[in-house]
Amino acid sequence: MTGTSHGDVVREVRTGPADDRTQSCATDRWDALDRLHRRFQGTVERRLREETGFGLSEVQALRYVGRSSAADAGAEPMRLGDVANGLGLSQSATSRLMARLRRLGLIISSAVDHDRRGVQVLLTPAGHAALRRTASRYEQVVRDAVRDLGSQDVDPLLWRFLIGESDARTVIR
Repeated sequence: MTGTSHGDVVREVRTGPADDRTQSCATDRWDALDRLHRRFQGTVERRLREETGFGLSEVQALRYVGRSSAADAGAEPMRLGDVANGLGLSQSATSRLMARLRRLGLIISSAVDHDRRGVQVLLTPAGHAALRRTASRYEQVVRDAVRDLGSQDVDPLLWRFLIGESDARTVIR
């Protein structure tokens, strides 16, 4: 116990070693974030389906693919792997999502010229129209869902982040 005071030992016995406290804080925050995300995602999913006929993943995919493919002739196809990474989905989940959008006539897909195993996607005119119809509703639904979370028991740090009140000086401890 050289160099360790009685108070340090008592504090460690009561609270556990500093690493345990950090781990506990990290897992507690992760659990809070996960619960918040599930609740938020369910709310946004339900409202989008009701108001647009599209689910959250379809709207997010239209938005993501639409970023790289303007409605004009200069549109650049996006590789399926890039879509998967951008949406945070597995390759197989992204393939199923793109197949749904293709069946709806919202995207076209083709093999990548220099890599026949690769697939690239591009919004169709109907896809651009769907994106225009859903984009403002998506933004409003997300804003409403964030606002509604304010009346619930939400971690204050997460709440400030969602409403844009956090800054680079905020450190999660």
